[in-house]
Amino acid sequence: MTAIEYLLVATVVFYSIEGLVFIMGAYKASRVKRSDYRPFVSVIVAARNEEKNIETLLSSLAQLTYPVSLREIIIVDDESTDATASVVESWKDRIPGLVLMRPRGTLDGLKGKANAVAQAIEQSKGEIILTTDADCHVPPGWIEDLMSLYTPEVGVVCGFTLLRGNRVFEIIQSLDWAYLITIAVAGVAWNVPLSAVATNMSFRRKAYDDVGGYPGVGFSVTEDFALFKKISYTTDWKLRYPMRRENLVWSAACDDWRGVYLQKKRWGKGGVDIHPAGFAIMIIGFAMSCSLLVLPFFGLSWTYWSIALGVKSLWDAAILWVPLRKFNLLRWLWYFPIFELYYFIYVILIPFIVFLTGKVEWKGRRY
Repeated sequence: MTAIEYLLVATVVFYSIEGLVFIMGAYKASRVKRSDYRPFVSVIVAARNEEKNIETLLSSLAQLTYPVSLREIIIVDDESTDATASVVESWKDRIPGLVLMRPRGTLDGLKGKANAVAQAIEQSKGEIILTTDADCHVPPGWIEDLMSLYTPEVGVVCGFTLLRGNRVFEIIQSLDWAYLITIAVAGVAWNVPLSAVATNMSFRRKAYDDVGGYPGVGFSVTEDFALFKKISYTTDWKLRYPMRRENLVWSAACDDWRGVYLQKKRWGKGGVDIHPAGFAIMIIGFAMSCSLLVLPFFGLSWTYWSIALGVKSLWDAAILWVPLRKFNLLRWLWYFPIFELYYFIYVILIPFIVFLTGKVEWKGRRY
């Protein structure tokens, strides 16, 4: 074999080991001890210009089966310029315990969503804080299931999120989320916390206070990940991130490619200080995609190229198979070839987007 072929084989081996670790971790994460824990909880949602989406969330919150006496729901109108607040007000009679609030100034230099959520937490009474987004739909037993995953040593419990929609564009985005969240699930299983998203996240107030809350974490364009990281890296609280149908949350997909670009840019810039294992994962993925793109121009035979592409695709499909089987969505694998092309392109582009572009734009704000 030539040096180029040895390089490709080594990259494929690392990629394959990585894929096996992800799959094993995803299964390991779901084998957790359950409890009958029933604390008072606070559901907190920051909403900014969500008049077109928030009724989907409100209709699902109205169906929650967790005892009304053990919950409160706080929706923060984060300086919306549309009718978001009016829509929420119209649901107050249908959702017991629903509170609408607005941030007052800024809390300890926080900005945007982090400021809104931090102020809501200050006002809340829950022993456990649950967060989701204004464009989400939560299942009726969402709270019960997340609470059943708490034991005394557990400080954070996250659940899986997929994206709604039947168009190819929406399904490809949801496959992307399924792939990335499966990696996050596996990371927690192997005690290497990598990521979390506020669409389906909960944490103990004690764990939040132990890191100084959002003011102690400091501003981040990915405030959910920053809090998750701070609790996991600097405290002894345990984390759980199982893959369970009972707490699956559905969120809205981006409307267009610009939305996808802005989302990826925000995630990338917010995650530059990820765990070293996370950087290793990104480097291996980047190396795999770049090898397939570049090495044919340096004499790599098409036989080796085809085998490498086949192995990469098999591992990517195997990783996706785990959540899709769990959530009865294996039909989405028909779209895998399109997803694989999409994933191949953005894995190559994301480092350049993160390190060579300017400020993050999100919800009409720039950071």
